[in-house]
Amino acid sequence: MPNLNIREVSRGRYDDRGYSNEESLANLMLSQPVQLSSQLTYLYGKDNDKFPLSFLTEGQGQVGVQDIHEEEWTWKVMGRMHYNDAVLHFDPANTTPGKGGAVFEVEFRTHWLIEQYGLMAPDNETQVRIMKDCGKGAHGGYRYKLQLTSTNPNVFVDPALLQPGMYWTLTAPTISASYSKGNRTNTMGPGTMKSQLEYHRFSKEIGGNMANLVVSYEFEGNDGSKKTYWINEEMRQFDIQSRIMEEERMWFAEYNRKEDGSIALVDFDNGKPIPHTAGMRQICREANYDTYGEFLTLNKIKRTIGDVLSQGTETPTEVVLFCGKGFAEDFDDAIRQDAVNNNFATPLGEKMIGEANGGLSYGNYFRQYKTIDNVLVTLKYVEMFDKGTMADNAKANGMIHPKSGLPITSHQAYLVDFSTYEGQQNVKKIRQVGCINKVGILKGISDVPASWGALGGGNQISHEVDASRYEVKDSFGLQVFKNTNFMHLECKL
Repeated sequence: MPNLNIREVSRGRYDDRGYSNEESLANLMLSQPVQLSSQLTYLYGKDNDKFPLSFLTEGQGQVGVQDIHEEEWTWKVMGRMHYNDAVLHFDPANTTPGKGGAVFEVEFRTHWLIEQYGLMAPDNETQVRIMKDCGKGAHGGYRYKLQLTSTNPNVFVDPALLQPGMYWTLTAPTISASYSKGNRTNTMGPGTMKSQLEYHRFSKEIGGNMANLVVSYEFEGNDGSKKTYWINEEMRQFDIQSRIMEEERMWFAEYNRKEDGSIALVDFDNGKPIPHTAGMRQICREANYDTYGEFLTLNKIKRTIGDVLSQGTETPTEVVLFCGKGFAEDFDDAIRQDAVNNNFATPLGEKMIGEANGGLSYGNYFRQYKTIDNVLVTLKYVEMFDKGTMADNAKANGMIHPKSGLPITSHQAYLVDFSTYEGQQNVKKIRQVGCINKVGILKGISDVPASWGALGGGNQISHEVDASRYEVKDSFGLQVFKNTNFMHLECKL
């Protein structure tokens, strides 16, 4: 079959004289399921907003996928070097620590701080020098003797800065002009992330008249050759419904393997464990998570999205903010209100009012945001947040946003970094070799449509039930190499 370039060319009634069974997509899927599935993913994702993750991973061909042999996989991640540590314990009886040059002791959570180095307090004013590394403390941390660097004998450290959980950050080591001893340097190695595949199976039983509405697709090869394949509407809907369910799994799946390697979810029929992968929501939340109220402000956008994008070691080049219509409206309102507050109302009005068809049109909306670090964030509408199964469930349960009238699921956004790092796309769909997309037919005594492919000998059956089924099985997981620039931001009322 030709390579990726597929488009819908016609719809009409089934006609035995015009549609050969050998040219049906259902038949083609039996012989080339992996390639065809990727092409259909591209087609469906290009034409609507139902499959954004599938489209940007599998729909891009080999750039967006990685095929593995095992069920589980690991990868190395290198985070940003940190220079601070948090207070674990300080003696509250000392109400004027450091006054008059007195040395005082503080226990920090880890052994990250280094003797001879300086420390800056949370107020970014108070500075001390680490005079002595005293080793392990009584509360599970590490003790350090500190001394203020101020020449004012009346100055002391505000005890509020030494409360448990307050972070102090390292500054450069200072030493005497001669006879000083060496110190040490912190080194941060890569961490290891782990995920696993999950498996799906979809079954389509023969029911009613299969010869109904027909959709034709044209495939074009790199050499310019074209070939048309068709699929009847019932099978097309089966394929679409399967893909909708899988797209939602890519967003909302939750990793379920325990630290000891076991999986509690077990199939009642065969006793085998049922692995679940980590979806995009879990991946984003593990990196950064925040909420906003009924109204979103530009300051909130800066303090969340802006701050997240400024903390990485590399500048992203392709950042997408996947969202529902509700969040898109909140985003537009937030920027528009800030523009009005800064007296940009006149130029903004000029952008809002235009001419169309001999009359006036009103409406234009903010869909991008540039951070102070010059990173451009682009909104991408996800239909599932407004009309998917969870959105429908939110409506049924009365979870409606009071301002927009949309389901509360519409007022959420996922910051996803699709940049290319070290030659590979940051987000990929992982598939298992041999179970990428398997298609088969379970034949009962019922006739199998010829468009499903020749089975060799029409009298053979696989089970005694008076039914035949078209079976699809696949596997996938999500791989994010650098999750620093990821975030889930949602409205919580």
